[in-house]
Amino acid sequence: MEMEADWKLKIDSTKNQRIIGVITFYFLVTFILSRLMVYLVIGKWLPNFFLTIRGVHVHHFTYGVFILVLIGLYLIMRRPEVESEIFKICTAIYGIGLGLTFDEFGMWIRLADEYWLRQSYDAVIVILLLLLNIAYYRQVLHGVREVGKLFKKIFLRLFSMT
Repeated sequence: MEMEADWKLKIDSTKNQRIIGVITFYFLVTFILSRLMVYLVIGKWLPNFFLTIRGVHVHHFTYGVFILVLIGLYLIMRRPEVESEIFKICTAIYGIGLGLTFDEFGMWIRLADEYWLRQSYDAVIVILLLLLNIAYYRQVLHGVREVGKLFKKIFLRLFSMT
């Protein structure tokens, strides 16, 4: 029972909102910069610096997956204090890994070498909304309850008039 209490996530804390804020910031910046870099390379504004091994292009979602695996392993093994500088750096790196991975979500979900897929944009929006909902859990829950009360009133008024 004691162990279960240790693992409970206090989603509504200001500390966790800051952590999610850092992850969200780096996630969005990485997504925007990776898209911009691809546009610049394709438009010949930047040299082609993409890694190709034996004719196979290594997409940047691969780097993102490795970043997520390594940062996750580090956090599990080392368990740094939430207020420590290393933890803050880890949250930024996690956001970068998330951005690199989900920028090419459409590619790895379809197993196709097509960069311009709608699913990648959709995935970024879903991840962003998920992060924001986690950060503002209480406010979102309160809003959902208020909307539920409003629908209940409307429903009761509509069907009590008969």
